[in-house]
Amino acid sequence: MKTILFAGMVLMAASAWGAVCQMPDSTFLNLGDFVGANAFYERGIYGQNVNVANLELHIPDTGQEIYTLFLKDVDYSTYYPSEYTFERIGIHQNQTLSIMAGYNASYSDQEVSTGLAYKAKYTAAQVGESSILFSSDNVIISSYEKFFSNGTEVISSSWKDSGTNSHIAGVVLDSMASKNASVIFVAAAANDGDEGAGTVCSPYKNMNVISVGALDDTTYFQTINPSSSYGPNDFYNPITKEIIKDVVSAVDISAPGTVYTVKADETLGNVSGTSFAAPIVSSVATLMVSYSKETNMAASSRDARLVKAILLNSASKQKSWNNGSNVVNSVEVDGKVFDGVISTQQSLDYYYGAGALDAEQALAEYDNFGITSFLDDVSKDSSTYYHFYTDSENLTLTATLCWFVESDVENINYDYSGNISSIDASLSYFSNLDLRLWYEDAGGEDILIAQSISDYNNVEHLFLTLDKSGNYTLEVYFKDMVYGDTDSETYALAWNVSTQIPEPAHAALILGLIFIVFASYSVKRR
Repeated sequence: MKTILFAGMVLMAASAWGAVCQMPDSTFLNLGDFVGANAFYERGIYGQNVNVANLELHIPDTGQEIYTLFLKDVDYSTYYPSEYTFERIGIHQNQTLSIMAGYNASYSDQEVSTGLAYKAKYTAAQVGESSILFSSDNVIISSYEKFFSNGTEVISSSWKDSGTNSHIAGVVLDSMASKNASVIFVAAAANDGDEGAGTVCSPYKNMNVISVGALDDTTYFQTINPSSSYGPNDFYNPITKEIIKDVVSAVDISAPGTVYTVKADETLGNVSGTSFAAPIVSSVATLMVSYSKETNMAASSRDARLVKAILLNSASKQKSWNNGSNVVNSVEVDGKVFDGVISTQQSLDYYYGAGALDAEQALAEYDNFGITSFLDDVSKDSSTYYHFYTDSENLTLTATLCWFVESDVENINYDYSGNISSIDASLSYFSNLDLRLWYEDAGGEDILIAQSISDYNNVEHLFLTLDKSGNYTLEVYFKDMVYGDTDSETYALAWNVSTQIPEPAHAALILGLIFIVFASYSVKRR
């Protein structure tokens, strides 16, 4: 049976509708402004020319009139699998869709009467139903497959699967994502944080997704919501069927998880959960795709790995953010031993992921596509190097490496109830990439400064202070295979050097790029 994560469309006080939250002091916070989406609006970007699908479970309900009012002037269609008994968009679907798309032109204050990316073209899709009889894997999987292959560019989902085959279903979704790199998949992390670590579902336990945690309104979105699910998750090998416990940093990014909304009982008030956070991130991904198209950026700028790398790299760090980095001695690389190396084996923070969504910073880094963010390839047992120089000290470096788990699923078999019984993933593979930072000393020797070397994640992330001016090098190293085999791997890399100080998303400010990119090249490691 499927478990629902409730979310909501947003209501502004008085006569205007918009993405807002009623804060503890009873003021209303504009969430678009808070996360920095206004930087896109100032350039005339509202999501135009982008196809977005909101794929949700259906909850039978009443009181549809008040919800459809929120979507009165929205360009959206609906999709219902033929197996389902209800053919209308329910409360949960209306709420999550309206965070992204809500628009009613009859309201006078248009600054707050729209969804965060209201000019995109939307499909409200009912991919599951809150019924034991109808929410089977075969219908859900076929629905996702439809939208991964029909020209949809952003998929947003805010529900979870509590079934026993969630690992297997996750491999199937990873296969769809890796075969359709032009589709950005965003999903809620789930609301089971009170149960402890390893509760991220997003939906299913897939990895080729942007999994979103929820920030807490009671601390003005400075901390994670106590109910927001967090890692580490277990890792599943689809070839050997082996499960490795507690090794996946399953939250990728966090965003405000509370909005002021019409609740299920049709009263007004704050509702919290990762269901609210996910469509906020989906909206910013939509704005990025829209910006790319409107400014004629290369198609590779809309690759899901690239968009994810920029969103994670631009996220701002909370005071409690911790990705397990510590100083390690006796790190050996190519026969040389280095001391005092900042090292992480978990990549991201288990609660916040890379940090809090910062759309303004994301746009600033997106403007440097092709310079400090791009797609590239690395051969197995080889490295690709990127050189930069800074003439200042005590700057902040953030660098993010993203790639796909290359699932290749064939022959999905279902049992009598329509749930997955087995798959053939024998052609799948998962490359193990590392991210390292080097510094050239006065004698011209390269000194290892930092490394992100997680074994079971498809993200590596560095965040540190560069205490010296001079020549630095970022290295992407193809270490080995987690499973399967391939000769090379395609990845997205994004990095930024600035005077930015870790602080909440609404106040983060880039003060300028203070480096020059010299070159990149691939070298076979010894």
